[in-house]
Amino acid sequence: MRYDIVIIGGAIVGSSVAYYLREEGFTGSIALIERDPQFSQAATTLSLASIRQQFSIPENIRLSQFTLKLFRQLKETFGADADIGFREGGYLILAGEAGLRILKANHEAQIAEGADIVLEDAGQLARRFSWLSTEGISAGAYGRGGEGWFDAHALLMLFRKALRERRIDFITASATGITRQGSRVTGVALDNGETLEAGIIVNAAGPNAGKVAALAGL
Repeated sequence: MRYDIVIIGGAIVGSSVAYYLREEGFTGSIALIERDPQFSQAATTLSLASIRQQFSIPENIRLSQFTLKLFRQLKETFGADADIGFREGGYLILAGEAGLRILKANHEAQIAEGADIVLEDAGQLARRFSWLSTEGISAGAYGRGGEGWFDAHALLMLFRKALRERRIDFITASATGITRQGSRVTGVALDNGETLEAGIIVNAAGPNAGKVAALAGL
């Protein structure tokens, strides 16, 4: 079998890559490889499943804002029954004197990207959070909106269901080897004995991404 794109790892990263390739108009062939279709050991389903915008570089903030927009348009994107239990609780990141400069710099980056994050001193924090001991705290950054928790398994299932209508080949297997010609990867060997020729390979193996890269000598 030959595919234009082979994605190794079918949880939230691999499934969303396949989904948005189709949404952006890619018409080539796509194979999505996943060794555990129940996702019982996937980082996606075992994670605490939260979203925040309190990062230090613009690219990470924009990634979260892209995902937040999806959360806000979930029913328009996936249907009227789509629900991931998203709860906006906000992150509170605290700093003492030693970390204050970094906290302020991060906050400036977040504000520049339009994130709804407030930076407050110890007194303001004590008024906002009556349960909080402010001993040793110089300031804290709090996400008033766009941060919180959700059901990652529910989100993954929305993507997987949508993929069934988008001409994606689901393959239950583990990658055991990656072939190369010079600096280009050309195929994936599977533990079921098959080999898939590939124009592009996407490594979406999560915590096992290093092991997958090693199959290609990287």
